[in-house]
Amino acid sequence: MSENPETTSPSTSPNYRWNFVAFLVDATCFGVAFSFVSPNSVLPAFVRQFTDSAPVIGLVTTVLNGCWLLPQLVSGRLINDKLRKKPYMLAGLGGRVLFWVVALALWAGLARYPTAMLILFFTSFGLFAASDGFTSVAWFDILARAIPLERRGRLMGFSHVASGLGGIGVGVLVGLILGSSNLPFPANYALIFTLAGVAFVPSVVALALIREPLTGRTSAETENRTRTGWLTPLLDDPIFRRLMLCRILVGLMTLAVPFYVIHAADELHLSGSVIGSFVVAQTLAKMVAGGFFGLTSERWGPRYVIRIGSAAAIAGPLFALVVHLVNGGWVVRAYPFVYVTLGVVESAWMLGFFNYLMEVAPDDTRPIYIGLSNTIMGVLTLAPAVGGWLLEVTSYAVLFGVTVVLVALGFVLALSLKPSQDVLVKEHL
Repeated sequence: MSENPETTSPSTSPNYRWNFVAFLVDATCFGVAFSFVSPNSVLPAFVRQFTDSAPVIGLVTTVLNGCWLLPQLVSGRLINDKLRKKPYMLAGLGGRVLFWVVALALWAGLARYPTAMLILFFTSFGLFAASDGFTSVAWFDILARAIPLERRGRLMGFSHVASGLGGIGVGVLVGLILGSSNLPFPANYALIFTLAGVAFVPSVVALALIREPLTGRTSAETENRTRTGWLTPLLDDPIFRRLMLCRILVGLMTLAVPFYVIHAADELHLSGSVIGSFVVAQTLAKMVAGGFFGLTSERWGPRYVIRIGSAAAIAGPLFALVVHLVNGGWVVRAYPFVYVTLGVVESAWMLGFFNYLMEVAPDDTRPIYIGLSNTIMGVLTLAPAVGGWLLEVTSYAVLFGVTVVLVALGFVLALSLKPSQDVLVKEHL
């Protein structure tokens, strides 16, 4: 793998400061917007208003992961030989207006027809996820070229801290909205979706202002590398295979994630307003972990972030299992800790797994690596639905226990990942 001269140092990276600020604003506002419609707490509780079916509730995570991950191999293949990736990054941003579509439907009274409302919601949410997934392949490639490695962890850490501060306020606001007698259903969720749509606007503006660095390659060169095949990274790169297996096993935490909020309501008898505290807990943890992981990634590399994040992925379902078995006392009141672990994992996903991938992927086939990796992760799209089925035929104890075992295997594999810098040195030889 040849060294990219644009990423050797911050001082030699064109438009580094401009792009740093643009990416920071984008990531921060996106994180704040997504706090309003957290797929781990707010959206499962929203779907619960229309159905008691665990598999249907689990579709929130299934639709998000499936529609975001699966199209990315095609996207990576499409843009890999393009000298300019920014037009493709901007092409999918229109999907963010779909949160306003859901809000408008709720304001208009479609909630009186549960089936129609669920169809509209899942369709809109799926289209948003697919458009954002299409955008993300170009986004990651531009990020890797615009922000040098030694500053990338800092950028991601700052964005997590900033979005975390905003997300704490969002969590408090969500709790007030859902607990307010002046905003009965569906007006409460209509307001939440509206606010999410508004928060996405600065993110779109920031992305439009990014100044994309030149690739330094000709179209013919990238086209020749593209011809090596879609599956070449998986077939020929053992580092990539090990990383993907680790990501899949850790990602199986989604077997249980959509059902934490349902478990809190049905088994622990916590009130609906506690959802706000879940959002705050997850957001605060993401903020703190983001700052810590940013420094960790810069100093020791992203594989240490992966290890810590994988350990946190085990802690979440393990603590939920303990609370379920005890079902009383302080452990019930400490249930937001489950969402603390989700916030840590969320930070580790970007600062660990994705940062590691961007470093071990060759510069001229990075879009294919990103697209293939996220498409492979599409195998997890059915995990929440499988978790819902497992819950219906067994119990919360079995669901949480199985999740712990599978994620623990991912943690063991994370311990064997090589330093990304060692991989880079090997590629230069």
